[in-house]
Amino acid sequence: MLPMREPYGEKNVERVKRSNMEVNPIAETVPHSYQKDYKVQSVSKAPDNKYKVTDTIYMVVTYDRNGKLDQSTNIRYLDYII
Repeated sequence: MLPMREPYGEKNVERVKRSNMEVNPIAETVPHSYQKDYKVQSVSKAPDNKYKVTDTIYMVVTYDRNGKLDQSTNIRYLDYII
């Protein structure tokens, strides 16, 4: 006669109950993002005794995703002649 087997996944394990063990509730995390704009301006000589002004605008977004900081940068250019 074969010995009886326990059902799959079940084992006889003695569990120890600790009365002084507390678990803090999980705090909901709200993602935070921060945006900062930077502007760099350059001037160069253009034909016909004029000047070309180039504004380079950087929009940097820093955000917290599950405790990890990530960063995204968007760059725009604005050229004009004076």
